[in-house]
Amino acid sequence: MSDAVEVTSSTLEALADQYRSIAHNLANVSTTAYKRRLSVFSQSLLEQMQTGEAPEAGTEEVSEQTCIDFTQGVLAQTDRPLDLAIDGKAFFELETPDGPLYTRNGTFRTNQEGQLVDFSGRTVAGAAGPIIIPSGVALGQVQVSRDGTISAAGQGIGRLKLVSFQDATQLEPIGGSCFRAPTDVTPEADQTAAVHQGYREASNVSIVEELVEMIMVTRLYEANISAMLAQDERMETILQVAMA
Repeated sequence: MSDAVEVTSSTLEALADQYRSIAHNLANVSTTAYKRRLSVFSQSLLEQMQTGEAPEAGTEEVSEQTCIDFTQGVLAQTDRPLDLAIDGKAFFELETPDGPLYTRNGTFRTNQEGQLVDFSGRTVAGAAGPIIIPSGVALGQVQVSRDGTISAAGQGIGRLKLVSFQDATQLEPIGGSCFRAPTDVTPEADQTAAVHQGYREASNVSIVEELVEMIMVTRLYEANISAMLAQDERMETILQVAMA
């Protein structure tokens, strides 16, 4: 009986954690290049939904392990010269005092020194160092080719540093569509991704999918609460019989 209670309690905790992940995904449905949070429960739930099976409450412990879905979002045209989107599995690299960060959000600008930076002021890494747009060059004169090569007024000024990972799920999300790599994980130069100038990558969150999953999680939570109450009633009956 105690094992069943522990399993149900663990399941309720995992379901509550999954509910928070869904809420976080929905809150970021319009965040540029946001990658939705998934859990082992999400993946097993999706498989059950696809096969038409109904998950049973209180039958097995639910894992709380979470991961990131790096599926590419839709590329939306903005025509802004410093909006860059990646078609492929690569990331832009950002230079920070605490080490490099990696992002798919290519909504860039220039700082006072003319360096290409993200909207938090972090330097966008170039293959040969920071990319500096010369003063006097209008943003409309900045051209970015599909391989990440940047030219200003017809003159080459650098190339974006595009990197990829053998297993991107090892990356740690730190907010703002940015990720940090573990110390033992080294990125590789990516030669296959294509950069699209004047585009932004949309969030890969589907409102419909998240709402369907939220309904299923809510129903499972209620079913497990009912199962726990039934277990309490059975325990009380057993104690009354034992004391009679």
